[in-house]
Amino acid sequence: MYSSKLKKVIHILIAIVSISVIIGCGGDSSIESQGIIIYKVSYPKMDKRNLMFDFMPKKMVLKFKDDKYVTHMTAGMGMFKTNIVVDQEQNQFSQMVKLINKKYILTLKGENIKKSLSNSPKYNIKLTDETKIILNYLCKKAIVTMNNEDRDVFTVYYTDKIKINNPNWCNQFSDIDGVMLEYQYEKYGVHMKFEAKDIKFTEIDNGDFEIDAKYEAISEVKMDKEMQEIFDSFN
Repeated sequence: MYSSKLKKVIHILIAIVSISVIIGCGGDSSIESQGIIIYKVSYPKMDKRNLMFDFMPKKMVLKFKDDKYVTHMTAGMGMFKTNIVVDQEQNQFSQMVKLINKKYILTLKGENIKKSLSNSPKYNIKLTDETKIILNYLCKKAIVTMNNEDRDVFTVYYTDKIKINNPNWCNQFSDIDGVMLEYQYEKYGVHMKFEAKDIKFTEIDNGDFEIDAKYEAISEVKMDKEMQEIFDSFN
């Protein structure tokens, strides 16, 4: 009888340990290839009294499926929307911008993506052995120095426990092999900080990655001009 009870106790302890390992590891056991990451967006360099501050997006939603992902940001009660669709299999990057009644789309493929990156400010990235837990995911730390006027330095935390293969292949963080859960980015003179606040695995509709035919295709030069005019109008 004693032996039987002892065996039951051992089985219960093994079960508890197994559950605690799954819960404690968080992202370590995540192999799902579909889901949503919600980021808080803040503006470290922007004065809150700036008219532009209330207009700027405060949240970014990233949806991913089978190495594709799309980001969504909205501001000004829906007057301004921007979506970026990244399809690694098709070697394609598309940015859609809606401002009131204007709808533009920029699509780059293959060598044009590399050309665009070569014209962007360089990021010097130093990978480290330091780690941090974000939303129960073990993240590695990288130190980024921007080749801008201020030579800004910031930290990036990224994880390889979310199943998006080579997620930074088309941006300035290409040396970082993992999904970034905390990072910063500068574009059109605006410095943005992104911090992941929620991650959930769920089925994503293929329609989320479709390109809206109502958007007017424009060049990268014109897209940059339109976006710069939007931000300059608030300064």
